[in-house]
Amino acid sequence: MLPFTAWLSWLIPIVGSVFVPVVFKLSKRAGETYPVVITSVSAIFSLSMVLEVWGGRAIEERIKWIPLPNGGWVEAGVLADPLSVLFASVASFLGTLIILYSIGYMEHEEGLPRYYFFMLFFVGAMVGLVLSDNLLQTYIFWEIVGLCSYALIGFWYRKPSAAHAGIKAFITTRVGDAAFLIGILLLYKSLGTFSMREISVGLEELLSKDPNAQAFVVVCMLLIFGGAMGKSAQFPLHVWLPDAMEGPTPVSALIHAATMVKAGVYLVARTAFTIAPLEAFGRILAPWYETIAMIGAVTAFLAATMGLVMNDIKRVVAYSTISQLGLMFAALGLSSELGWFSSQFHVLSHSIFKALLFLSAGAVIHAVHTNNIDEMGGLARKMPLTFFASLFGALALSGIPPFSGFFSKDLIVEASLEAGNTVVYLLIVLTSILTVTYIMRWVYKVFLASPSPESSHAHEAPKVMTVPLIILAILSLLAGFFEENFMNYIGLHHHFRPSPTAYATSAIILVSGLLLAYAFYLSATLRGTPLINPINLRRGGLGSALHNLLVNRYYIDHVYYRFFVDGTLWLSSKIRRYVEEKVIDGFNYALARATQSFVQAFRYLQTGSSNVNVSGYALGIAILLAIFLILLFGGLLV
Repeated sequence: MLPFTAWLSWLIPIVGSVFVPVVFKLSKRAGETYPVVITSVSAIFSLSMVLEVWGGRAIEERIKWIPLPNGGWVEAGVLADPLSVLFASVASFLGTLIILYSIGYMEHEEGLPRYYFFMLFFVGAMVGLVLSDNLLQTYIFWEIVGLCSYALIGFWYRKPSAAHAGIKAFITTRVGDAAFLIGILLLYKSLGTFSMREISVGLEELLSKDPNAQAFVVVCMLLIFGGAMGKSAQFPLHVWLPDAMEGPTPVSALIHAATMVKAGVYLVARTAFTIAPLEAFGRILAPWYETIAMIGAVTAFLAATMGLVMNDIKRVVAYSTISQLGLMFAALGLSSELGWFSSQFHVLSHSIFKALLFLSAGAVIHAVHTNNIDEMGGLARKMPLTFFASLFGALALSGIPPFSGFFSKDLIVEASLEAGNTVVYLLIVLTSILTVTYIMRWVYKVFLASPSPESSHAHEAPKVMTVPLIILAILSLLAGFFEENFMNYIGLHHHFRPSPTAYATSAIILVSGLLLAYAFYLSATLRGTPLINPINLRRGGLGSALHNLLVNRYYIDHVYYRFFVDGTLWLSSKIRRYVEEKVIDGFNYALARATQSFVQAFRYLQTGSSNVNVSGYALGIAILLAIFLILLFGGLLV
């Protein structure tokens, strides 16, 4: 490992981001190349740690940071272990490919220094987040990640929908961040430390001395999970992520594949790995695990159903991200070593094929200048490389062998079977069936359907955009074969193999999903019309009601806007009317009337007549003279 690797892997992109505007002053080409070089260096540093932590080894380094009144210090530090190095490598390596892709995609855009500054800052913050060894440092990077996502989602700030999406993402994730901060402060108040390893030891000591402290520990862990729910867009805090598609496509790829949404999965995995490891806290944290599993499974299913009806090429993939993140959380919540491992293996495979799908979508948008998949079609011939890259990503997402998603999703199915959680198992199965269906619908409408006028002039993207697609397509095909190596890397005590039941379940998932996709969409490529026309299903009755429910996203956004936005505006208007008009203005007017009455009472003392005024002065002087004489004679007599 190179010297100071764990520190430099995040310091280089963060410090380097400051010089982006300076480099752009030299030339546009230099400004575009510079961020690629910086993230490449960060990726080299991150990947150089892989062998050092292989087998579960950890590297910890600390320095004094914040002085305390009692003479002690809050220390800043790095914790490089298989979990943190995995996420750091994913963020920096995929960040490099995405920023390289940006050179072609953002070529004609304004505000490029701002764009590349925040992209670099984003990558650095994510790497710093996962390598932090204490919760205070983690939280600082956590907020920086939120700031970067806000700035990049709203990059086209002159566009009202983009500005609104950035604000929506920022406010929604703040709800989870507030819960996370409260959890951190409660742990610090109780244990006097921010260090993750010291918190783990402190919690064990606390529970050994006071068995009634279980409720306190569970509450703290649930609050920390609240932060993960916001960042990783889990129900009911999922509403910001689909609207985040208003940002540039490379931003969407970075958020979904490498940074923002992976932060929540990392936090829960880190909590279950370091702060409250399963072997020490398993039964104590059973309510915590059960909550994570249920929220993850429900989120996965709901997002998959919404992905069935979306017509925006990026929103379909966005709902796929929410759904797949739900599967990761469901696996983490199964409170087993297999569940933990399967979730992290799915993080790796998902990061690759999700970056591939988003960048492929960006290449399509770059060619046809629309996001509406109903206005595409016939692009398989116009853009063959992008088509095959998209197909590789879709097959990996569907879990079709030998692509990476098959191996990681099979392990999640096996983990749910092993845990005996029937509800989570069924939701995972239904989600996986719908996943195959909606992503094949996406492939059909974009590439295989009859060409539209918008796609008539489509052409392949430039090489600076297609090279990342080729790299990611190859990785999405090969990553699954490294499952055993990944187990050795993590340092597990034994290796996992899916059971025959898990394989049978996967077969049912694939057959069911492909049959549905064929019946509704793919059959049209052979017959001209699909076996079952989805338009006919939603013309009336239950089909229409269900379609409206899904298109309107279960009306969750409507409820939020109705009660939290409109309700807040209504309440603030009432408060303003009462406090400002009744209390503040009322007091001011009452004071004015009192002053006016006082003035009216004494105004007649001023007549304007010189005789009266002189007489008043004379009378006053006489009274003062009399008082003076009385005091004088009184003093002489004494």
